[in-house]
Amino acid sequence: MRGRRGVTLVEIAIVVAIIGVLAAIGAGLLTELIPSWRARRAALDFQAHAESARAMAVADNVQYRVYFTETDADPASGALNYGEYWVQRGDEPSHSTAWDTLPVDMSGTDNMQEEGHVNIQKDQEDSLPGVSLRTPDAALAGVDTWGDSLVFNPRGQLDNPASDFACDANNDGSVDGYFCVTFVNKKALAKGRTDSWTVVVSRAGMTRMQHNDDAVGFTAGSALTSTPGASASGYAGGGGGGGSSGDTGSTYGSGT
Repeated sequence: MRGRRGVTLVEIAIVVAIIGVLAAIGAGLLTELIPSWRARRAALDFQAHAESARAMAVADNVQYRVYFTETDADPASGALNYGEYWVQRGDEPSHSTAWDTLPVDMSGTDNMQEEGHVNIQKDQEDSLPGVSLRTPDAALAGVDTWGDSLVFNPRGQLDNPASDFACDANNDGSVDGYFCVTFVNKKALAKGRTDSWTVVVSRAGMTRMQHNDDAVGFTAGSALTSTPGASASGYAGGGGGGGSSGDTGSTYGSGT
């Protein structure tokens, strides 16, 4: 019988080298893909929260809102990422005077907020490193005294004024009657590439999601700049930070 031929050290070295090259290529691809996947996930999560708020406003016959408290005014700079919002139930079908962060607390103390609070900043509960919620160029007026909010009424529509729907969703230089919530892949932007996912919200309360090879445009307006780190105080209606300049992040106003 012929003896079996073994594997030489040279052959083993070649195989190991090939595996190493393939692993390096794969790691590079993952480094590029993970932030893009995170941006898409952030947009999908926001869309789900907005649609849920709309459905609950209809079911409960009271206003619900999505209240923005922290965004990124300059996603292209800085290593930190920003993005925080709250989903809250109002106390009236219109002109609500108080808001309860989900889940709804029968006691009215709003001591449970885990369902309605989303913070994607690194090391936070919904951490998505490398992804930021971009600050829109035009301030979100909101409804009544509740600024920085998308407010759904019991008809499933948004009570916000027409001026809040100033997004150029089609990127053609015109105002299309939508409000756009854009999550940016900061790592791609730092390399000169646009990779962002936008949830487009109509006045009727309908949403759609789109991927942007080029950034969704916004009409000219006054950007919001204030210190990151505010939080909503829940049933008291939400509290925001002051109006002082901060890092690249931007905290929306007081909401009052």
